[in-house]
Amino acid sequence: MAPEPKVIAGNSGNPGVRARVTGIYSRLVLLARELPEQMSSGENADIKGVKRLIQHLTEMISDDEPMVLGMALGESRYDYSYRHPVNVCILSVALGHKIGLSKKELAELGLVAFLSDIGKLLVPPEVLYKQGVYDQNDWRIMRRHTVQGFKAIFGIPHADEQLMRAAIVSFEHHLHCDLSGYPAVCHIPEQDFYTRVVVIAEWYDALTAAKSYKEGYRSPDTAIKTMLEKAGKELDPVLVKVFVSMMGIYPVGSFIMLDSCELGIVVEPHAVLLKRPRTLVISDAQGHPVRPFIAALSKRDENGKYIRTITKTLDPNDYKIDYASFFYRKTTHTGKAR
Repeated sequence: MAPEPKVIAGNSGNPGVRARVTGIYSRLVLLARELPEQMSSGENADIKGVKRLIQHLTEMISDDEPMVLGMALGESRYDYSYRHPVNVCILSVALGHKIGLSKKELAELGLVAFLSDIGKLLVPPEVLYKQGVYDQNDWRIMRRHTVQGFKAIFGIPHADEQLMRAAIVSFEHHLHCDLSGYPAVCHIPEQDFYTRVVVIAEWYDALTAAKSYKEGYRSPDTAIKTMLEKAGKELDPVLVKVFVSMMGIYPVGSFIMLDSCELGIVVEPHAVLLKRPRTLVISDAQGHPVRPFIAALSKRDENGKYIRTITKTLDPNDYKIDYASFFYRKTTHTGKAR
């Protein structure tokens, strides 16, 4: 029997920044829990609070995208329903930042993304949290959530233009790029642009999470390959390419083994060599924790051979990786690569 894995953790290089990002993330998760109940009971939904937190999050993504992505991709994958809206928000804003949206547009996109799947949280718990495979009736109930989300957002008192956009995206986000999805519609020439951005973020977060109606963890690189296969059908092909260039073939947060048998966490994709990201090495060839250091996998030795190469991705849950303690290390972003 394999020994119980030790928790592999680093030391935070900037506890103030870590506390701020963690606080914003946690408050948004809490709001994701509260909003469906507020909407169902007729209470005033705290949309102002959501907008304020997303504005702060947008600014932090613009300043330090890898760090905030690390927060989203490294948080627990087993509280999916309420973390999912926050992760989709972060990934959508990061993609919007990559394609050059303005700060105002990024804040709007973040709100739209956060609310895009609100209808799913209105699905009966016995269906939403059902263990095992969904039957036809389960899927029939689940597929109503796009319309439920539209109605819930549209029904918010004094809904502004941003909320109207959010209602549209909630309605469309399972429609597919080629309009072959659900709900069945007529006279829609194409999905809203924000929908196409949000759907890519939703796909990635869903594929790399463990949730009740699909089998467990899927590695980030496998998720990227799946998304590339769906490009042009269910996903916008241009935006998928931009997303892959942002995340890399081995996306930020991927837990990987190198040909040196060292273990590491991908912290930043290479701009050109997508299979050779900057990696934070956290253990030696024997599996012993080391003082984390950045390894640029694009580096070669004097003979022109790559010094380190990724051999495979691993499930971080098997190693109890404390992602946050690594993603807030100052060396993650500024340390000299070896």
